[in-house]
Amino acid sequence: LWELGTPVYLEDFEIPFLQASQEFYQAEALFYISFNSCPDYLRKAEERLKEEMNRVNHYMDLRTEPEIRKVLETELIERNMKTLVEMENSGLVSMLRDEKTEDLARMYSLFRQVPGGLDLIRQTLYDFLLQSGLELVNDEERTKDPSNFVQSLMDLRAKYDRLLHDALRNDRDLLKTINRVHLLWKRPLELADD
Repeated sequence: LWELGTPVYLEDFEIPFLQASQEFYQAEALFYISFNSCPDYLRKAEERLKEEMNRVNHYMDLRTEPEIRKVLETELIERNMKTLVEMENSGLVSMLRDEKTEDLARMYSLFRQVPGGLDLIRQTLYDFLLQSGLELVNDEERTKDPSNFVQSLMDLRAKYDRLLHDALRNDRDLLKTINRVHLLWKRPLELADD
């Protein structure tokens, strides 16, 4: 088709191809998200992106690549990212709590490709870390032994620093989020000392 010229390729192939792909991936995403955990869904989305990019490289004009990538990123990730993050027992909070490094890395890699993806990770991370730290700070039993308490706070910080390094590519904005929360953990302690 490309040999027939740009208008023929675009009108007779690329535009209908992108429309059909958008409908297909929208339906597949809805089906797949209904029956799978967040990590399984993310693996499928990553696999689909690779398959389509490979297909473009072998069978289509390379100028189609950014167009089909946008369709997949929108349908598989952007439209479903909030649902994925909030999935009970497998979403972002579960990945953070259970130190699912590989799953976190996959989520980070996919979400950074779409508008608002990293903002959603950052806000969820902030909320989760704030809650985790404040639970520790407000645990009267733990605060009775200052050295154990301080060690617990340091361990919690180290856990998320490891995840930042191992799964989240040392993202500077996520590091700022962790630092901001760490300061908020200290705030109740400082008020208690006054």
